[in-house]
Amino acid sequence: MKKILLFGITFILFMLPFVYPGHSVSGETNSESEIDIGITPSEYLFDIENMKPGDWAPREIVVQNNGLKEFKYVTTVQNEGGSKKLFNELLLEIEDGNGEIYNGKLTDFKGISPRTLAPSSDEKLTFTIRFPEELGNDFQGLSSNFLIIFTAEGNNSGTDEETSGGVVGGDDSFSGGGSKLPVTATNMFTYLLIGAALVVAGGIVLLLYRIRRLDNKRV
Repeated sequence: MKKILLFGITFILFMLPFVYPGHSVSGETNSESEIDIGITPSEYLFDIENMKPGDWAPREIVVQNNGLKEFKYVTTVQNEGGSKKLFNELLLEIEDGNGEIYNGKLTDFKGISPRTLAPSSDEKLTFTIRFPEELGNDFQGLSSNFLIIFTAEGNNSGTDEETSGGVVGGDDSFSGGGSKLPVTATNMFTYLLIGAALVVAGGIVLLLYRIRRLDNKRV
């Protein structure tokens, strides 16, 4: 029985680096690239369809150095379509652990000053999108799409880039005051993969246990 349990634990530990590639079990980097930037979440930092005047939505993103060398990275925003009228009015705030980095219009954001990350380290940034309180009914139902781009560059050479998407839409009917919107961007697929690996591991352990019991009965 102890051998069966040991096999199950070993299988789970073996699967973790594959279902969650951003980190290894031992704490060492899985990447052999000198410059390798990673971000979490990497798909959509913002996915909001019902913002009203006065609403704001804070989101946290983790920037990781998964490479072998120290790098400096910058962050920029790129309009990807939708309503340019809404994009030009949305407000952006960026904060790190020490306080505010940027506070102004999304369209005016030209990037943050280069930030340094050592290998196997990360830092957390908070991005907040605000729907200006003074916007009127002509912004109802409009939607803006944009990319948040993270570009890393080494001291000598080599670059890497990661992006996270943003979709912000105005509610079809404005009413009442603004409020903080809940976080909707999650690592759903990562959790599903981890859950699937655990189910498979449990099934294997149960199967081996039943085989062991049958062998004992035969004896």
